[in-house]
Amino acid sequence: MVAGTRGTIRSTSPEDQQGKWGVYAMPSLTADGAHAANLGGSALAISSTSDAPEAAYAFLKYALATNEGQVTMLKAYGLVPSLLSAVDDPYVQEAQPFWGGQTVWQTILQTLPAINPSRGTPFFGDADAIVRTVQSQYLNGGYDSAQAALDDAASQIEVVTGLPVAAAQ
Repeated sequence: MVAGTRGTIRSTSPEDQQGKWGVYAMPSLTADGAHAANLGGSALAISSTSDAPEAAYAFLKYALATNEGQVTMLKAYGLVPSLLSAVDDPYVQEAQPFWGGQTVWQTILQTLPAINPSRGTPFFGDADAIVRTVQSQYLNGGYDSAQAALDDAASQIEVVTGLPVAAAQ
């Protein structure tokens, strides 16, 4: 489990959840498929109106371009390092109490080389928001079937993007 703007299981769970969670490689759709994926990341900018742009840049350079900065964020928030050399930090090998003593960072970070690049479109944000909403509605009993939810999401995406829904093959 990794962090995003929505937090992480570890940082948002009640104290009594410690030791009740674990991680494993995600399933693959094919026998030889990747057991890894990523959908996340951040974009950072220093405002031209900043009173201290040099200090802001120095902080970003420390946080993003040093093993210490990357591992600090991993420890505190579960943010997966983007600096690949940070995955060699000894902390990655340590058993994590919240995760029942599992070496979760070793399990998660060893999947990084297997992540296939994804391609986005200018419509990704709109489509993603629709899918998230429809998925929540489906999980709360708002649709008679998964197919009905998928069809509704496709229809909404078609309206928002102006792109036709591809015919089933």
